[in-house]
Amino acid sequence: MPQIAFIGECMLELSGALPGHVFGAAKLGFAGDTLNAATYMARTTRLIDPDAGQSASYITALGTDAYSNAMLTAWQEDGINTVLVRQINGALPGLYTIQTDADGERSFSYWRDQAAAKQVLGGDHAAKIRAAFAQFDGFYLSGISLAILSPEDRQNMIKLAAEYADQGGKVYFDTNHRPRLWSDDQTAIDIYQAIAPYCDTVLPTFDDDAALFGDKTAQETGQRWLDAGVREVIVKSGGEPTYWCDKDGQSGFVTPPVITDIVDTTSAGDSFNGAFLAARSHGKRVEDAIAVAQKVAGRVICRHGALVDISDLKLG
Repeated sequence: MPQIAFIGECMLELSGALPGHVFGAAKLGFAGDTLNAATYMARTTRLIDPDAGQSASYITALGTDAYSNAMLTAWQEDGINTVLVRQINGALPGLYTIQTDADGERSFSYWRDQAAAKQVLGGDHAAKIRAAFAQFDGFYLSGISLAILSPEDRQNMIKLAAEYADQGGKVYFDTNHRPRLWSDDQTAIDIYQAIAPYCDTVLPTFDDDAALFGDKTAQETGQRWLDAGVREVIVKSGGEPTYWCDKDGQSGFVTPPVITDIVDTTSAGDSFNGAFLAARSHGKRVEDAIAVAQKVAGRVICRHGALVDISDLKLG
């Protein structure tokens, strides 16, 4: 069974139960873009092949506290390999809160400056990751995976990706650009362009890339990444058709199903990415894999929260 290693940050999530109120009852959970993608790869893999073994491995750093241990247990119960999670005595996971106003609009606040995940490449952990490369068929990271690191560790992460690609591994990347995590736009652009030549597949969201790079169309986004050295590009555009293109000159659009009961778009792109990789790992053509990913993302945005049950979803 092909296995992909996802690397990045998972945070504690505190969401208020009373719209329009900052204080009061709240629900504690966890989420993070790369963890979400890993989770949906594991869950989609089980839908495609119930007898499949582990398909996703998660790489991050946590503490040794009760919250960190509970997250580890939850990931393992979801079929995610956690052997490369670094646990650091005295460290804690990051935290973010979700506030929903009276009109249903969501806003976020973050406490992540001292998060354990920022030390994922510290100590001898980068060497452990490198030593484990042979067991992975893919290596997935995002703009957030890079943004939370120190400048030195960003370069180390790019070096890891380059070494993995040089060994014949496939690197998967989603810009998932979050401006507040970067000192300025140019720094982010430079880092994204630095990792691009080592990427097999990039899965950007058009709105994110358009805001950062000034792209006018999904085709422009796709071509820009191809010109940077990427082999295949999948451009997500919300409810609009997904555009794909590759180095062989093939391209096309896949129209998603119409969704009318959207309640929460959290993890829409992450779930798409994880489901797409699950489908591609099982030999599906790019158009068919996109259709699977659209169906999974369509379920996710019709439920509250980043991680929702898809066990009854019919992929067809």
